[in-house]
Amino acid sequence: MAFDDSILNDLKRTVEQLQRSINSSIQESINKNQDEIKQLQTQEQLFQGTNSKGIDIKPAYANSTIKIKRKKGLPTDRVTLFDSGDFYRSLEVIAGNNNAIIRTVISYSVFLVNKYADILGLDEESWTKFLSQYTIPTIKKNFDDIIAKS
Repeated sequence: MAFDDSILNDLKRTVEQLQRSINSSIQESINKNQDEIKQLQTQEQLFQGTNSKGIDIKPAYANSTIKIKRKKGLPTDRVTLFDSGDFYRSLEVIAGNNNAIIRTVISYSVFLVNKYADILGLDEESWTKFLSQYTIPTIKKNFDDIIAKS
């Protein structure tokens, strides 16, 4: 009696398709949720005074900057890189194969990056939060779709 391996071949193709879908699912979740990534970058990191490594942004503001920030009602106990909001609004998110690249082309960004370093990009906590809330559900949905078609 001959063995019909078509079921196993179909299963193998489905598993291979699932594996190939992971990177595109990551890109899909990043592209669909760029505003959430910007929110994590600006409100949960920068405005809280932490950089992409999860540590305090240093050096501290100069006394002259502290005086200006106090007049504007902005925090002075940490470096937030927020003044007018232009820097925060200038952030762009680009989906890589398995990551998100956050960049800005605002005229003074070179100064900020040179002075403060490691300010662009999600820290581990924010990246984990994004993955669990947006990327994992996208991967699961895409897996379900692939399995339903197989």
